[in-house]
Amino acid sequence: MDVLAILLSIVLITLAILHFFWAIFGIKEPEAVLPTPVGSNKVKTPGKIVAILVGIILLGFAFVFINKVVHYVEFPWLRYVSIGIGVVFIVRALGDFKYVGFFKTAKNSKFSALDTRYYSPLCLLMGILILILELFT
Repeated sequence: MDVLAILLSIVLITLAILHFFWAIFGIKEPEAVLPTPVGSNKVKTPGKIVAILVGIILLGFAFVFINKVVHYVEFPWLRYVSIGIGVVFIVRALGDFKYVGFFKTAKNSKFSALDTRYYSPLCLLMGILILILELFT
């Protein structure tokens, strides 16, 4: 199970680095990584602070799983935090029923195609693996 925790941490750190990169250099192709509102061709890009905040949150998530291997801090409630992280990723995979997730209704953009093919399955896989890691160890 340590391998699973390390793999989850690597994915989360990679996603955090990507968000930091976007905060520093900007998003080169925003229509591929941000949902486009229905009836609009313009993508609303979040600010640098939001990208940095998401990166920090992803690094915090990674720390929770690195801690499972290294045992840097011992808090019994970290298990519940980890389960919560898994639930967050599963909810993200299911979506908001409009722009993101498997059950989205807005399917008119490049983002929606990439979300269906890559982003939502990754979130679902990570959520399931996190719950397996927590509930069966």
